Amino acid sequence: MVVESKIDTSNNQTGSLIKKALVQAMIEKRLVVGLTNIAQFLAQDHVNIPIICLITPSKTDDYATHIHEVLLKAYCLENDIYIMNLDSLEKFNRILDSPRLESCALICANPAGDSDCEGSFLDEDFQMTKIEKKLVDFCEDHWDDMEHSTIRLPEK
Repeated sequence: MVVESKIDTSNNQTGSLIKKALVQAMIEKRLVVGLTNIAQFLAQDHVNIPIICLITPSKTDDYATHIHEVLLKAYCLENDIYIMNLDSLEKFNRILDSPRLESCALICANPAGDSDCEGSFLDEDFQMTKIEKKLVDFCEDHWDDMEHSTIRLPEK
């Protein structure tokens, strides 16, 4: 099932919001890209708190990669990190401007009290941008469908 729901009255599509969130998190150095980097990041104590995990269909028949992706999803579910399945590896990497094809990324929030987060929304434990808050609200609203839903990223 492909989800293309509108999140607010300004008719922003979820895929467009994901693109904006990715770009902003990249600029603010709150984005962890790639399965290996995410595993290393999650194994360490870190200041930034992962809030959203974005995963694309991988183009490999490598069983080890598949197992790592399944373990990543399980870790995210167990640690209250929202998972959003995206429709295209190519579009995802075009947004990231990545030299390698990466199939996943973590968007992290800043700890509460860190004022570097532009346009931030403060929660008790961390702050996230207004766009990230909309994505979290979307995940909450569609919780039962998120595991089997795929969100389309914009073509450009």
